[in-house]
Amino acid sequence: MRLTHAPDYSIRVVTPSTSDTIPKSEILIAGVPTGKIVDGAVFEAALRWHEYTLLFLTDDVPFEETLNIYLLDAALNIVDWARMYFMYATGIFSDLDLTQENTVRFCFFAEKTWTLKLFPEKKFALPRISDPIGVSRPLKFFRMFQLDSSPLPQTSQTVV
Repeated sequence: MRLTHAPDYSIRVVTPSTSDTIPKSEILIAGVPTGKIVDGAVFEAALRWHEYTLLFLTDDVPFEETLNIYLLDAALNIVDWARMYFMYATGIFSDLDLTQENTVRFCFFAEKTWTLKLFPEKKFALPRISDPIGVSRPLKFFRMFQLDSSPLPQTSQTVV
């Protein structure tokens, strides 16, 4: 099934980031508070896939940006999540591509395209080994999505 945008979703920051804490936000649906709190301060995208919602939130911390990715069930329970972070790296969420079934492509850290592949059921994965560098997840032996990265294609420039 193809992913589609979920325009009714948004967030409201409930705890802004400080030097000691990461920001927390409440999920809103059609402007109505849900009581569900997640990490992140900037809403990047919400996508529907079957009965799930995929949320992308960043922390809004310059020069050390973090991307939080949540897969939520119909009751807004977190089914799977991942955090992308590189120390001293600036991340800009861009180039969201939904052209392939069960797959999202996007850019976040410079010179890389990230691919998120969704699975219809839980899939076995070894914690800390199954994900690329810069991706962290909770210590669980299953995944509902997989993240991979590849370098951006180089454009040739002719020097005149």
